[in-house]
Amino acid sequence: MTELEKAKRRAMYLLGGRDYGRNELIEKLKNNYSEETALTVTELMCEYGYVNDERYAEKLARQYIIGRKYGKNRAAQMMRLKLLDRETIDAALEKFTKEDITAEITELLRKKYADRLFLEGIEGRKEMQKVMAALARRGYSYTDIKSALEAVREDLDETED
Repeated sequence: MTELEKAKRRAMYLLGGRDYGRNELIEKLKNNYSEETALTVTELMCEYGYVNDERYAEKLARQYIIGRKYGKNRAAQMMRLKLLDRETIDAALEKFTKEDITAEITELLRKKYADRLFLEGIEGRKEMQKVMAALARRGYSYTDIKSALEAVREDLDETED
């Protein structure tokens, strides 16, 4: 069996386990095969439709934003670790509107931080700062966090009336 055939089998084995982006598959194959072979096999996998960066980026964006509740910044960072290019990442993330992101933050606020929101006094402000910092570490922008906090506050005011 030639190196090319072995590399094809390895690529099919890898793709049977999970999706890969083009550059990520090349790097994975270069661990065992020459760079030329890795490039050839990856191009074949792209032609066959087994590797599609746009589809993979959309899947990752959904997984990070909806599944893991990451903000766009953190999702983009994680996608760059998968060796996707900036244009592909931006195209996948632009499908999530500001309203989608606010809804994700709002859900996270209600589920995880409900007991720490809108407390009175200095302790309340400190807790709010901690919540906002935690959301920022998840990759949400300050404006998105503020919008979600306003939405939660409005909902609480409506339920109290």
